[in-house]
Amino acid sequence: MKKATEIREAFLTYFEEKKHRRVPSSSLVPAHDDPSVLLTSAGMQQFKSYFLGIKDAEKDFGSKALTSVQRCFRTADLDSVGDESHLTFFEMLGNFSVNDYFKEEAIDFAWEFMTKIMKLPKERFWATIFEGDANAPRDEVAEKAWLKHLPKKRILAFGRAENWWGPTGDSGPCGPSSELHYDLTGRVVDEKKDDGPNSDTGRFLELWNLVFTEYEQDTKGVFTEMKTKNIDTGMGLERLVMVMQGKNSVYETDLYHTLHGAIHKHETFEGLSHAEKETSERIIMDHMRGTVFLLADGVDFSNKDQGYILRRIYRRALDQCDNATQTIPALFREVFATYSEVYPHLKNTQRNVFERAKQELAAYTKILNTDIEKLLRKLDSAEGVPAAIEGHHEPAPRKLTPEKVFQLYTTYGFSLERLTRKGYIFDMSAVQKLVDEHKEISKKGQEKKFGGHGLHGGFSLDDRSKEDVWRITRQHTATHLLHQALRAILGDHVRQSGSDITPERLRFDFTHPKKLTDEERQQVESLVNEKIQEDLEVQKETLETEKALASGALSFFREKYGETSSVYSIGDFSKELCGGPHVAHTAQIGKFVLLSEKSNAAGIRRIKAIVEDTIESAIPEDLPT
Repeated sequence: MKKATEIREAFLTYFEEKKHRRVPSSSLVPAHDDPSVLLTSAGMQQFKSYFLGIKDAEKDFGSKALTSVQRCFRTADLDSVGDESHLTFFEMLGNFSVNDYFKEEAIDFAWEFMTKIMKLPKERFWATIFEGDANAPRDEVAEKAWLKHLPKKRILAFGRAENWWGPTGDSGPCGPSSELHYDLTGRVVDEKKDDGPNSDTGRFLELWNLVFTEYEQDTKGVFTEMKTKNIDTGMGLERLVMVMQGKNSVYETDLYHTLHGAIHKHETFEGLSHAEKETSERIIMDHMRGTVFLLADGVDFSNKDQGYILRRIYRRALDQCDNATQTIPALFREVFATYSEVYPHLKNTQRNVFERAKQELAAYTKILNTDIEKLLRKLDSAEGVPAAIEGHHEPAPRKLTPEKVFQLYTTYGFSLERLTRKGYIFDMSAVQKLVDEHKEISKKGQEKKFGGHGLHGGFSLDDRSKEDVWRITRQHTATHLLHQALRAILGDHVRQSGSDITPERLRFDFTHPKKLTDEERQQVESLVNEKIQEDLEVQKETLETEKALASGALSFFREKYGETSSVYSIGDFSKELCGGPHVAHTAQIGKFVLLSEKSNAAGIRRIKAIVEDTIESAIPEDLPT
């Protein structure tokens, strides 16, 4: 029986022998703060700029044919984790062509790897292709390529829902896809029961998805054929291992053996049925793998964006445990032992990951020790102000309003699953609607802050004196230098999580797990002033948003950008999407002084600073825009 490590390496070796260049996995946090996704969910994401023609694969990798095993995280099926196959964290095997080979070669590679390298039985495979519609024809090229390997009856055509990829927004590259399905049973397909690929019978497992990006869709929905045509394929390692090892579930493979052992050593799951116990074990194993990798890639526990996802899966796993203080460290040790050779960055993050997880466990334990019934009675008291509870009280109603659940969730930190397990009944969809509305209000509130979207987004220039506008503009440019200086000194895990600028000072929030040392503070301040003294030119250009992000521009927040965005570059030091305004060259900022640095929330630090006047910082005749 092939081990997962052998299968992973066999895939990479096979494509290296086919003249592909092996490329390391990128971070789970998308490069350049790509607003289209919170987390890396496919192998192609790190190659996006090459597919768009912005970067040169031949120059950067020495080849237009690439292969990787990418760590990925998807949240769409988070609530389904616990069954036989759904995962949040997984590894994606992929091969890619940047205007090199195309459909026929990609299909031949897939077939040869599966049947000759993995030695899986040919009669178990089926393929699907795009059937065609008003915008694009039937994929006869892919169909012809599969006919070299499969009988026609095992090549099925489907529409866009099953066999079309992209664009990721309302415009961009897209194209048909072809999927390779594996029959888990080997029985004769009963056509009357519709139990072929893409049916609901569960007998077929989609193993490999081959995407052929050959069209460009504009905002009006018009398709044109691309000059450069690319290949993007993806196959979940866990699924392939399950098939290769003859298991009924991904959780039965050797990727999870040591995790099973750690759970059984510390957890008993008293009072649960066998099925309930199995579900809890799977949730713990999946979510703990995801927690370790998210923490190692610089995500911190919080109530928004990636931090919200991390907190949700970690606390959901904790909800399954009765002995978390023993179980969680044991699981973390096994994850590090299993993956550190494959992903070397884990070795340098282990201590930090353990410490942050320990802090979050302590915080959640404090919440769990809260008497919910008592808290509910307090919330029912006059004006919702907590009051002393005296004498005997009947238990609080077990059916809760969405508003009350929302308050328990957002203000006090109770997970919705924990409330359900405690026996409380509520409308989950109504609560989720309140959560979504809260996020939208928070986002709009943030947009009023100068640091997030530019001076014009927060207030009219007419509301400020010329002196105030100029001082705010200087401090705004200073925040860009500060952001990049923090990343240069502390690491690329640093990301802005908030900003507020007044004429008197700037305030900058950023992700980082611990207090800066005196030396680090000095280094950051010195680097900012060094770039000011270099008098770097500040340039503005308007680019298509997708191309701007792919070119390396950072974005402060995950608002939905339009088709085009303003990009400000400060020499070769900093490049960000921003609404402006900024100084014309950095000497106009003046002297940067870092006043304080402290914790603002778990995993979030806050810097306050000012810019002092210099001869170069005098108000220009024409204020920049």
